[in-house]
Amino acid sequence: MRRSLRKTPAFILPVVLVLVGLLALVMGGFMFFVRAEVAGVQAERDAQQARLAAESGLQEVIAVLRAGRDDRALWWDNPARFRHALVWSEEYRRADDPVRKTGSRKDILASGRIVPTWRFSVVARNLDGLPDTMRYGITPENGKLNLNDASEEEIERLFMAVLPLLGVENTPELVAAFLDWRDEDDDMRPGGAESDYYSTLKPAYRAKNGKLDTVEELLLVKGFSAAILYGEDTNRNGILDRNEDDGSSSFPYYDNGDGILQHGLAPYVTVWSQEPSSTGTGGPPTTQPQAQPAKVNVNAASAVVLEAIGVPPDQAQNVVTLREEQSAETLQTTDWLVATGALDAETYSAVQSRLTTRALQFHVEVVGYADHVKLARRYEWVVEVRGPFVQVLYHRDLTSLGLAWPVDRDEALVQRYQTSTR
Repeated sequence: MRRSLRKTPAFILPVVLVLVGLLALVMGGFMFFVRAEVAGVQAERDAQQARLAAESGLQEVIAVLRAGRDDRALWWDNPARFRHALVWSEEYRRADDPVRKTGSRKDILASGRIVPTWRFSVVARNLDGLPDTMRYGITPENGKLNLNDASEEEIERLFMAVLPLLGVENTPELVAAFLDWRDEDDDMRPGGAESDYYSTLKPAYRAKNGKLDTVEELLLVKGFSAAILYGEDTNRNGILDRNEDDGSSSFPYYDNGDGILQHGLAPYVTVWSQEPSSTGTGGPPTTQPQAQPAKVNVNAASAVVLEAIGVPPDQAQNVVTLREEQSAETLQTTDWLVATGALDAETYSAVQSRLTTRALQFHVEVVGYADHVKLARRYEWVVEVRGPFVQVLYHRDLTSLGLAWPVDRDEALVQRYQTSTR
């Protein structure tokens, strides 16, 4: 009996140690789980705050449009209002924001003392400025060619100007396929496609034979792909990034590595622009789908779009250059085109019916981000302005494409852009 009593404690001790070890493992796992949950909640919190910061940018744009929709200087490229705009900070208000005073976040980020701060930037492509530059503003949708209203000749001119630069060799067939998709009949053009073709695909579908609902609907048309729609600009920032200029080394594997960004069709086309139709009751103008074809905004259209509607290349470049030198009052009517010599009288007479200086629908892209965390959200909207009312027609989350916009190199890009337009 005495021997067995002496051995009992020696047996219990290992059991206790094993139990303690198991409990320690359980507690360690539980603490890891708790920390992971806390980190996840914090990341979700920051993502929501970044989203709200971006939506604050949309509200800022709406305020600007209500104050001066027809004043291009307020919204085309306004870095003072749309670059690194402060939404909230623990220590200062917008009027006291050091970034607003210096125009850069570099000093704050390098200081080592970064207070919780949320910001937004309203960003846009700079198609006709120096390469790899950007704007801080918005883009009228009628600065693009409306795929639903453009004539067959305009569609052909645009496609022939853009697609060969991407190495596309069957542009006439793509034109025919698009026109077959858009027209109301089932008669196939040479090289085109109607429902007989689309019904053989898996999954099968029918030709639209009607107006497009979104630009992305082009991806359903025979022969079209993301490479044709977006070109080498896979993250859609209008800037040639390293992966977009290395040939087949990384995605996109189809870029040609020539040091020049080929945009694809997307920046030049739209389905959202419409012409205003007066209510006849003194109220704000409304837009009617059955109204006259959407005109092209001469104060916003790129040279490529102007050429598509019949403006000779040299005069299209004149328009792009000279409009930067005009006052907001001058740009209110298309008369400035002749008064400044941007267009000759013959060209102006030929294209006058296709031109406008008013805009109702605008493309807005906003990045919401913080000084104190490396997290951002990126969104785009298409909004329509009807008097004091602004309606969102389209909204999409672009965060999966990456931040893309160089928000911490933007002061150099803005300086380059401003130099290019003097």
